[in-house]
Amino acid sequence: MQNSNKTRIEFDYGGKHYKLEYTAATLKKMERSGVKLAKLDDMIFSAPEILFRGAFYANHPTENPATIHEIFKALKRTADDEEPKYDEDGNEVDELVTALGSMIEEAVNEWKGRSGNSGWKVTR
Repeated sequence: MQNSNKTRIEFDYGGKHYKLEYTAATLKKMERSGVKLAKLDDMIFSAPEILFRGAFYANHPTENPATIHEIFKALKRTADDEEPKYDEDGNEVDELVTALGSMIEEAVNEWKGRSGNSGWKVTR
């Protein structure tokens, strides 16, 4: 069952509609492909685009990496229905990257939040 409260990023580009999201499965796929989510803070120049690329895995897994790069460069920093935010130095905050971070947090919580109904016990 799909979580309807899940954050997604949607847009049209090049005549195609895109819906970006993360799931527990896409985080695992990112990890298997070499992405170290815990180390992204140390990759300030490449992390935003790595996260953006990972958001394609759920609904657009075969999208060309060059197209993903092109889209990343083309999208505005702020969503169409939001006002731009600025940091203390007057620079526009990249709300796209902020949204990706929130989406990853939701997917991590999805993974951690399993609550099955099957009981189990430890035996020795």
